Amino acid sequence: MIMKKMAAENGPNPRRSTWRAVGFTLIELLVVIAIITILAAMLLPALARAKQKATSAVCRSNEKQLATAWIMYCDDNKDMLVNFDRKDAPNGDRPWCYVAPPIPPVFPPGSSATDQARITFREGYKQGLLYVYAPNPDVVHCPGDTRGKLLAGSGFAWGSCSGTGTLNGERRETDGIYKRSQIRRPSRIMLWVEENDPRGENLGSWIMNPGTPPKYTDASLIDSPAAFHGASSTFNFADGHCESHKWLDGPTIAYAASADPNKYASRPGAAQTPRDAPWLAEGYASRSYP
Repeated sequence: MIMKKMAAENGPNPRRSTWRAVGFTLIELLVVIAIITILAAMLLPALARAKQKATSAVCRSNEKQLATAWIMYCDDNKDMLVNFDRKDAPNGDRPWCYVAPPIPPVFPPGSSATDQARITFREGYKQGLLYVYAPNPDVVHCPGDTRGKLLAGSGFAWGSCSGTGTLNGERRETDGIYKRSQIRRPSRIMLWVEENDPRGENLGSWIMNPGTPPKYTDASLIDSPAAFHGASSTFNFADGHCESHKWLDGPTIAYAASADPNKYASRPGAAQTPRDAPWLAEGYASRSYP
């Protein structure tokens, strides 16, 4: 009886589970990798577009502050426009933002050349005429401007936009406007233009060849616009509003996005930018069509 009982206890038990190592087969692993790859391909462009929209929203907010500061300056100065150059005007007017601040900044010990360039830009804005109205130097910086991630001397720049050259800027002598009351189309006249200068910090103001109104079919680019938001750029206008504009011509997009310091030698002509150049020219103030 005892032997039979032991045999029964040690014999096969149908209720016992048989365990074995479980894992992915090669085919299953390849299928999972393929699914992840497909999902990534679907999601990454959407994330990139979302990031572009976010940076565009930040820029529109910044440029809204700049436009408001511009309007407040005009209100406080008998309707006169702020100096849109980056240095003192011939009549002694200080600019909205200095390239080289009159009072040199003090750099923290051990700061890099890039840190010093960023500090210099911010100090130049603080010593300019709009700081009292918009007391944040970084309103001039676009988070989509990749030049801010470069090193000083290798294309680094912190300022992402330049004032229009005919609004008391570089073109004040030839086609300049000096008073806000001279602007007859404030909802269309551009104040600041996002500019991509691969040589470093944007100098002076933004200029173009506006061509002949009212159709501007012979308009062409001189300074480079920017494409910090995909194929789009942000603008503010003399009535204070801001908007995003999508470039339509391939040569405009290539010129705006180019990081080649020599790109100005081969800028696109009027025939290459039949939609973008006239759009810009229509918003580029002039004495003949303010």
